[in-house]
Amino acid sequence: MPEISKTADQALAILEHVAEHGPVAVADVARALRMHRTVVHRSLATLQQRGFVRRVEGGFTAGITLLRLAQAVEPELLAAARPVLEKLARAHGETFILTVRDGDEAVQVEQAVGSRHFVRVQLARGFRHPLPSGASGRAILAFLDGETVARLVNATPAPRKLAALVAQARADGYAASHDELSAGVHGLSCPILAGGTVVGSIGVVTPAIRAGSIGRYARVLGAAAKTIAASLAR
Repeated sequence: MPEISKTADQALAILEHVAEHGPVAVADVARALRMHRTVVHRSLATLQQRGFVRRVEGGFTAGITLLRLAQAVEPELLAAARPVLEKLARAHGETFILTVRDGDEAVQVEQAVGSRHFVRVQLARGFRHPLPSGASGRAILAFLDGETVARLVNATPAPRKLAALVAQARADGYAASHDELSAGVHGLSCPILAGGTVVGSIGVVTPAIRAGSIGRYARVLGAAAKTIAASLAR
């Protein structure tokens, strides 16, 4: 393994924590990451100067520089998916999300939030979780190569259960989840397959009060995934 910079590694850990949990105070970051408050304070001051974080009431939160950099991540996929997500949100009034793989994790990189319902789900851009968890991750996992699937399945506390869920997702062409990543939130996602390779997933997340109708989105999302894949092919 190549030698890494401890200072850079600490700053990146601080940035990730702020992006996921902000706004947070210096003391909270130091406590959570088990770092000295002086180290955290200096790192945040540097990150703030470069726009990666900003100071708000309650501490620090993600800055505009992160948003600018995020636009460079999967630009073709984002360009193809955004109009599809927005059309779905307008038509159905729910929150529709785009998720990609980052190593063994799933990362939500875009969303469109419907405005029809007073109670709705909204995720933070950059929200990440293990690939085996949640519909958005399993929809990707189910269509990865067999070696990767076996490795991640065997690494979980309940491999037989996960293997069954992955097999079901592959057979159905979509994955569903209930109260996995957040209590009261249900999801359904379809893989986006471009040239036979899964490049991400498109899904819907709803509060539990409307979860009874979530199954009807399987066909809608399947068609949306094909539309995005077709745009990528062009």
